[in-house]
Amino acid sequence: MKHILKFKWPITVLMLIFTVATYILSPNLTQLATEKGDIQLSDDSPSEQARQFLEEYGQDKETMSLVLEFDDEVDTHESDIVSYIEEIRSLDEVDNVINPFTYEESVQSNFINNENGVIMIPMDYVGPLNDISSVADSIEEMNTTEARTSLTSNELIQATVEQDAMEGIQSTELFTVIIVVGVLLLMFRSIVTPLVPVAVVGVAYLLGQSFVGWFVHWFGFPISPQTQSFLIVILFGIGTDYCILLLNRFKEELEHREKYDAVIRTFSTAGKTVFISGLSGAIVFGVLYFANFEIYRSAVGVALGVVFLLLAIFTLLPVLMYLLGRYIFWPNIKKTEFKESRLWTPLGILSLKYPTRIIFSIFAILIAIALFYDDEVNFDSIEELDDGYSTVHATNVVSENFDEGQLFPVEVIISNGDDLLNQESLSRLDAVASTVASLDGVKEVQTLTRPAGEAIEDLNVRNQLEQTNEGIADMQDGLAEISTGLTEASDSLANTGTSGGDLSQLETGINDINSNISQITQYMTQTGDAEGAAQQLSQVQDGLTTLSEEVAAANTQLTEQQAAASEQLTELSNGLADSAAGIDEIQNGLEEVSTLLEGISTNEAVDQTGIHVPQSFIDNEEIQDAVDQYAFGDSNEALIMNVVLAVDPYSHEAMSTLNDIETTVEDELQRLGREDTDAYFSGVTSMNRDLNQISNDDYNRVVTIFILTLFVVLAIIFRSLILPISMISSIFITYFASVTITQWLLGFFGYGELNWAVPFFSLIIFAALGIDYSIFIIDRFREELTGRSIRDAIEQSIRRMGGVVITAVIILSGTFAALLPSGMIILIQVASIIIFALLFYAFIVLPLLVPAFVITFGRGNWWPFRMPGGRAREDKFKDKE
Repeated sequence: MKHILKFKWPITVLMLIFTVATYILSPNLTQLATEKGDIQLSDDSPSEQARQFLEEYGQDKETMSLVLEFDDEVDTHESDIVSYIEEIRSLDEVDNVINPFTYEESVQSNFINNENGVIMIPMDYVGPLNDISSVADSIEEMNTTEARTSLTSNELIQATVEQDAMEGIQSTELFTVIIVVGVLLLMFRSIVTPLVPVAVVGVAYLLGQSFVGWFVHWFGFPISPQTQSFLIVILFGIGTDYCILLLNRFKEELEHREKYDAVIRTFSTAGKTVFISGLSGAIVFGVLYFANFEIYRSAVGVALGVVFLLLAIFTLLPVLMYLLGRYIFWPNIKKTEFKESRLWTPLGILSLKYPTRIIFSIFAILIAIALFYDDEVNFDSIEELDDGYSTVHATNVVSENFDEGQLFPVEVIISNGDDLLNQESLSRLDAVASTVASLDGVKEVQTLTRPAGEAIEDLNVRNQLEQTNEGIADMQDGLAEISTGLTEASDSLANTGTSGGDLSQLETGINDINSNISQITQYMTQTGDAEGAAQQLSQVQDGLTTLSEEVAAANTQLTEQQAAASEQLTELSNGLADSAAGIDEIQNGLEEVSTLLEGISTNEAVDQTGIHVPQSFIDNEEIQDAVDQYAFGDSNEALIMNVVLAVDPYSHEAMSTLNDIETTVEDELQRLGREDTDAYFSGVTSMNRDLNQISNDDYNRVVTIFILTLFVVLAIIFRSLILPISMISSIFITYFASVTITQWLLGFFGYGELNWAVPFFSLIIFAALGIDYSIFIIDRFREELTGRSIRDAIEQSIRRMGGVVITAVIILSGTFAALLPSGMIILIQVASIIIFALLFYAFIVLPLLVPAFVITFGRGNWWPFRMPGGRAREDKFKDKE
């Protein structure tokens, strides 16, 4: 420190130049957070595997939904809407714009709420994701209808969340500075004192954010939209705390020393405490780098900020102390005497008097409260945003008029690398879709064989066979009519004496064929043997062909005789022509039946599914739009099922339903003998489920590493295994009790269910900050211990540090309060939990538990090492303890 004061001017100038230069030259951290702050899941997560598969086939598209709201019925504006759709189709970044008016009425209801004047127009966004917001704006500007427009998609929601976060950061910066200055003015009643921490911490913040930006740009350093907000409040919070600790100690030292010696003494005592606290914080936040989840790793930027905070505190602050001296507290330059805390002192004395009772009472209360902790979290990003945003409004309108599950379905992709656009594959697909559609929590399944979300009864084999029997019965009736007609014609010819062929033979042939068809029908009904029936029908068709030729020949002969015959012959000729045409029609019908039966008999999936998708269905031009929507690949190697959920896609119920869907699909593929077929699961619900799993796993892993690291650091610093345990346990029990109480309080304002990232960030931040105050007390206790008994030393520490800790906590709580106007639920919840936990910790736990622990363990606090002062100190105070 002597060297710092000796070279104060060069060091100060270099620090300021360094700060300004890095700030000017560094990349914009806010912009980097927007570009690279998306949530990234691990490669082995199901939703990421689905994304990679879709990307491989160029199908990694973002589905956007345009919502139009009219004052009257939608139908009256159909022409304007269709024109608007055509305009949108002209955009290069947009593909597959759906016109709901082209669908059947049953399907239109999924897109049009005529009564409320709302229509939803889905489309695929195929441009760069960074441009999706500007393209969405362009689409809204193209509107030529009378409707209010809004657009939504999962990516638009995430972009809006990031935009909202960036706007929140601007207000956070301003509020943080205002709150820090305001609290310091009240605490120190000085105009100069508040400016010192703001200047020192401001330099540290500028350096910290500049280097975080460079690290993100150069090395792919993890970043999230919350990184900058946390960097601001944590640096200003703990930085101001450290400055307060040093300024208070400086005030103490000025009572007995000149300013030069006071600065030296301040940094040799309290400075060591600050260094220990800052180093602990940097290590704790640095440990987050080893998290697997990117958004958790992004908090490691705070560790870098803490390093620069220590640099600024140990260079600029001593210079300002030396230059200003007592005037650093102006206008109270004569009131530098120390005042003990009026709150901590009586609480500390009470704790020393009844340590065991205090420990059991505090822990019993905290544990009882913590048992009510609700660990269920919320994944709905929409809840964080105001309805004034276009994407939020569109989502809310869809939820009110249609179903949110329609907006964000679970997308199931099935592929085995072969062409799946065939009868067997589609039959199995529909069987899987049918089973999935029957699950609780599933509203409907939309796929190639059920584009409207409802099963097509004509694809059911039982239904097809019933229709076949009905058709054959109609053919039999037709053949009976032809037979009757031939009998009448034969009788007429006999009466006229005209030789027109022996029609009785034709009649006999007709009756034989009719009898054969009856036998075939009976055989198929009894045995279900579609293949045998098809073969028999083929023989019947050959007979019908011969019969048709004979009827035609008879008709020709009659025609030749018409010139000489009577009008009766003309009628007979026309009757025979009709008979021949009827036989041809029946023959065609039998050919269709035969083809259908042959298809059923050769479709191996029929026995397993009871479903047969005819080739005629696949070749139908009307189904080609569905083929384009639900199949992809050069050879149609993949088929898609959109599972529309009956529950909120962001809810835990949706995740549970997705688990059922995944299990059902896998089981069905096994049952159908398609073990080689892969199933991928994409969509918002799939991503959130993976997010939940990964965040939970990482939470447990990182918190474990965090505790072990903190324990090792504290054990090395204080040369004790007992003190770290008591310090860390008090932190964690305070946290969980505080979260429970905060959830109750937030519930009154509609924020009771925590955002999924809140438990992790609030725990890590509170633990890293709260442990500082334990270090403040224990390090001062260790300093006082060399010349006092344990009881006197801890009492003196409580008296001396109470005011410092309370002031620091109020300021730190104030800096986190600066997050409340940000409007972001995650920041509001994190700030609320930390504020309550800090106040509870500072006003109840620290003044009661720390003295109680210390006095209870006595010399055991330093087990298995010796206490400060060694044997000489132990011998000196042996009787007093």
